[in-house]
Amino acid sequence: MGFPGLELKTRMTLVASADTRVFVPVRLYYKDTDPYAVQFSFDVTPDKVVRWTFARELLDQGLTAPAGIGDVKITPIGPHQNRRLSIELESPYGYARLEGPAASVKAWLAKTFEVVPAGQESEFVDIDSFLDELLTR
Repeated sequence: MGFPGLELKTRMTLVASADTRVFVPVRLYYKDTDPYAVQFSFDVTPDKVVRWTFARELLDQGLTAPAGIGDVKITPIGPHQNRRLSIELESPYGYARLEGPAASVKAWLAKTFEVVPAGQESEFVDIDSFLDELLTR
């Protein structure tokens, strides 16, 4: 049996407009079989879940300074002791900005680095299985 993964379930605020903010359930997930990435999802409605996968390093950088260009941007908000996190997601299908507590994300992310230390991700990638899967499609 392999590593089951690390999950963080929390609530963030979906910023729909300057006047409209909605609490949404958010899930972050990490698995050592995809060591460079984190999976991020949030419930827009009970029947609609938005899922994104982006670099673990991007999330780590975004906890302390604005990070990301393109589809995913992560920015710390507020003073260090009450730091919050802004995650902006953009695609041809839409745009979303979520804000939430940085401390819980930081603690969860630290656990991912205990499982797969920074700089050692390549040791966890099974290139042969990846190529087999790619070539059998």
